[in-house]
Amino acid sequence: MSDPNYFVITVAKTEPDYFNTAVEQASSVIGDLKSKAGAISVTLGRIGTGEHAGSVALFQSYESLSGFEKALDIYAASSDYQAMMASGKVQVVMRNILKLHSVPFEQNASDTMKYIVLTRAAAPASSVETITQLAPVFADNGAMTLRFGTLATGSNAGNRLLGVTYPSMDAIEKTYDALGANSNYQAALSTFDINYRGIIRVLSFA
Repeated sequence: MSDPNYFVITVAKTEPDYFNTAVEQASSVIGDLKSKAGAISVTLGRIGTGEHAGSVALFQSYESLSGFEKALDIYAASSDYQAMMASGKVQVVMRNILKLHSVPFEQNASDTMKYIVLTRAAAPASSVETITQLAPVFADNGAMTLRFGTLATGSNAGNRLLGVTYPSMDAIEKTYDALGANSNYQAALSTFDINYRGIIRVLSFA
């Protein structure tokens, strides 16, 4: 399997009484995104905290953006996706492209992914080295995967985005307790202007 170079992140505000239907309709295109668009991974979740709480979040990773171009064609051809968008109960409020940086991290596939923590910040180029230095703290306290990149689109273009997956809330708590006691993390806070941190409950992963 190729390593991803890009993530496409889509957030859709969904009426509460339509949420389960929207998840079913969005899930129907996941197989095509992998088999026809070449998505390396597709994750569907529900945002639990922050400004978009309650919304659906779709994360797609690709080796190149040609895959995302194919994904747009898949959306256009999907009757379920079109029905969802025509329902009047689902509104796409954000779709951003994240260019990933190379951060060594030993992925943990032995647990079941349940949560994603996203942290967005204005940060210098040296932030890549900072996250590389801190990656073992995440791994040692239960994080399953870690991705770090720069937003290429949207109102926060140029900001850095850190996405870390966990098997439990306990692992999240342990990680941030360990970071709070880490001198490198404390030093990094002076150069990171954090403007968003949210937790997403994973609904499906492929």
